[in-house]
Amino acid sequence: MNHVHSLDIGTLIQIAEALESIVCQCFGPNGGQVLFTKATGEILVTRDGQRVLNSLLLDHPIARMIVDCVSAHCSVTGDGAKSFILLLSALLRGLQALVDKGTAGQSTCHSFLGRAKQRSQEMKHVTDCLLTFQTQVLDQIIRQHLNQHVTSLFTGDKMTVTNDKMRSIMEAYFCGKIGNVHCKFLSEMACDYFFKCTCDQGRGQTLNLICRHFLDLHTAVKGFPIGSSRILEGLVLHRDFTVYCQTDGQLKVLVVTEPIQPPLSDAGTTLLLRSNFQLQSSNIWIAKRVEEIMNFLQQNQVKLLLSSVKQSDVVLYHAKLCGISVVQCIEADELSLFCYLAGIAPLSSPWDILHTRDTDLANAMFCKPVLLGAHRYAQIGLMNRGDFSPHCVILCGSIPGLTEQCVSAFHGGFKMLQHVFQPVDLCQGQEPCNTNPNNANANEAHQVLTHCSLETVVQEDSIIDTLNKTSDRHDIRCPTTEEMCASSNLVSDKEQGEVITEDPRANQSSLAADVNLDIRNTQTGILAGCKTTGDNLDEQLKQGNMNCVNKAREMGSMLGQHGCAFSSSAIQKDSTAAKNTQRDIRGSALTQEHVDVLIEAGSVLPVGGSFEFLLHHYLRLYAQHSLQPEVKTTCSLVADAVLNIPRNIYNTKSTNRHFLQVYTKVSNDIQSKGCIIDGPRLLESMSCKYQLLVSVLQCVRSLVTIDSLIGIDRKTQNTTEGETEDVE
Repeated sequence: MNHVHSLDIGTLIQIAEALESIVCQCFGPNGGQVLFTKATGEILVTRDGQRVLNSLLLDHPIARMIVDCVSAHCSVTGDGAKSFILLLSALLRGLQALVDKGTAGQSTCHSFLGRAKQRSQEMKHVTDCLLTFQTQVLDQIIRQHLNQHVTSLFTGDKMTVTNDKMRSIMEAYFCGKIGNVHCKFLSEMACDYFFKCTCDQGRGQTLNLICRHFLDLHTAVKGFPIGSSRILEGLVLHRDFTVYCQTDGQLKVLVVTEPIQPPLSDAGTTLLLRSNFQLQSSNIWIAKRVEEIMNFLQQNQVKLLLSSVKQSDVVLYHAKLCGISVVQCIEADELSLFCYLAGIAPLSSPWDILHTRDTDLANAMFCKPVLLGAHRYAQIGLMNRGDFSPHCVILCGSIPGLTEQCVSAFHGGFKMLQHVFQPVDLCQGQEPCNTNPNNANANEAHQVLTHCSLETVVQEDSIIDTLNKTSDRHDIRCPTTEEMCASSNLVSDKEQGEVITEDPRANQSSLAADVNLDIRNTQTGILAGCKTTGDNLDEQLKQGNMNCVNKAREMGSMLGQHGCAFSSSAIQKDSTAAKNTQRDIRGSALTQEHVDVLIEAGSVLPVGGSFEFLLHHYLRLYAQHSLQPEVKTTCSLVADAVLNIPRNIYNTKSTNRHFLQVYTKVSNDIQSKGCIIDGPRLLESMSCKYQLLVSVLQCVRSLVTIDSLIGIDRKTQNTTEGETEDVE
């Protein structure tokens, strides 16, 4: 029997607020630790948002869905679980208030079911607008305004990072993950580990390798204080030496994945022994082959044997006689990492060992046992491989839960750095929206944000005057007519006449839907949508004349929706400006790869809600100057929701006064001085903040599209006849 439960916005808010009440206890600088006790008596003390959410026993499928969205986001950025829940709750509350306000004044249905259906349609319409909000509004604000407030984590052209800036961003991260007590120690150790592993070049490759193989690059030690954590040179294999022979200086290492002792018979064959003498003779022959192999390794100066399988006693006996240390039963991931760093391939057949060359052997600086807690492991020092210097980190904790928290925070910190060191491209920023042109709802929302209102032509003068007055206060500025013409590459007068004399309202909706406009405001001008390279620039300039004029018309169409319209006569008057920009376009073609970058690598902002305050300010300005009601609604909804994060940061027990004071000061600083004055010294990633907002918007869209939940009662396959089990 199926049980159908309707799902409305009120239920979503109740679930989100239940999770919000939990994460708020450990959010911000005044947040504390959360204590979990399991039925087995195990205790977990943590303030890591992802670990808190994953430790909850959630029965409702919507709650589990939200936690899955949080885990997917944290797997990319390594942080933001608590902020995800806070922002999600605020968006859902704002969405409910918006829908209630709309249905209260426009509802024509008198029945409860009719009003509920209308509310659902209105809510889905708003969330459809959120699909295009990222590409049409958010990305423009990020590129044109918020990028002016960021500082770079790097110094110089070689993308070098200083220890001070690295500690600023890592200390802010660990403060939110584990609290103020151990954040400074762990942030310093994380910075030391980063600089020890990183060579002069290839910092991005180093972070990728650390994040991918962190399970093999760290060792968790329980029962010791966090201050006992340290960094060791080389790799720590989580196996002890079966045979250990002390060596001095460099040594050669052989890696095998099969037993060295030859088998009595090959696989799939049968060995027939007629007497004990034949069996003894076979064993003697095998022992001689093993002795021959080990002597061969000794002659080639092999001092260490690493094996993924267990070796026989005969092999271990001859290895000890030959002075060869043996580590066996190594995990496949650890062995593959060792082979990758050493640049070798493991040998699988015992007969291949007799044909071993120097390229099949790894060079190590040392091998020795190391005692970590109650276990002894094998430590092997490897040579630098160019972009990575092998080191491993030892993370200690007094109780198992604290140790796991340190390991999770350390791993997440390098995921966050990996995200910081990579630029956010415009295509990557648009990818999460995943707008399907075949979807009617998506097309409707897209047309709402891209359709040009004809009334804006009449209101052109008043709107442009308003925007010019607010441009001195760092408000949203629309490109001038000269800049629009400068974006078209050498457009001839004849071509201009043919294109511009057409009706500018004929194909504006198709242009907005079919052409992906790419605009970058630079010091030398605006490069609009014309993809050029330095190889055949002249040809592309000639071939792209017509396309650039069409895109200039599209820019007029799109700017019209935000209150910035221009006439076709203005374009004809400024045709000479387009011809004079050939030199600027040629110079910009050499750096074309930077045109599509939404957020530069290493972009950081001060902590404490700087990103949220700035985004709130510019979204409000954008909503004021927009003529589309849907754009105003979406911008106001997101602008109010993002303030929920700094509101919880500066929340002091039962009063909201501290947040209001900070908000007033920041707003005055932005309006009067154009930036936030006297911000905190700690830093946070702007790309991670951007990804957080995009992920929450997608989660809201996924939740709102669910109309009902169906519980299914079924019989399991393992139940006997007459027995049933209900599964919901």
